[in-house]
Amino acid sequence: MAQKFYTKWQSSVLADAGTYVSREYRNFQTALVREISNYAKAVDATVVSNIKGHYDTSCFVGRNGKFVYISHTSGLSRRADGVHIELDSFLIRTAGHEKDYTGGNNHYCHLSKLQSMIDKLLT
Repeated sequence: MAQKFYTKWQSSVLADAGTYVSREYRNFQTALVREISNYAKAVDATVVSNIKGHYDTSCFVGRNGKFVYISHTSGLSRRADGVHIELDSFLIRTAGHEKDYTGGNNHYCHLSKLQSMIDKLLT
């Protein structure tokens, strides 16, 4: 599951629509939230909310009244030929509730470590 997502999106260059998010990038965001939902489900957690911004995606994952905040951005990867997708740096931190954007200490991890980080921080 994760390998298929990684292979499809890692290092891809997606259309950049400039002042609004391109359909191609929106498709990536939807696939990313779905992938994070799969990781959450694997550790008995759920994505309780998500935000698809202008070349950034974030969500809150919860389990047993505990929450983590996860963020991925491609805004700094905008190039003349489009938006470059890198899946090697996800921000993840504990959160006091599902709207806590300040939360605990920031941690960064590769997509391949995201599921274990979700589990660890929700323990």
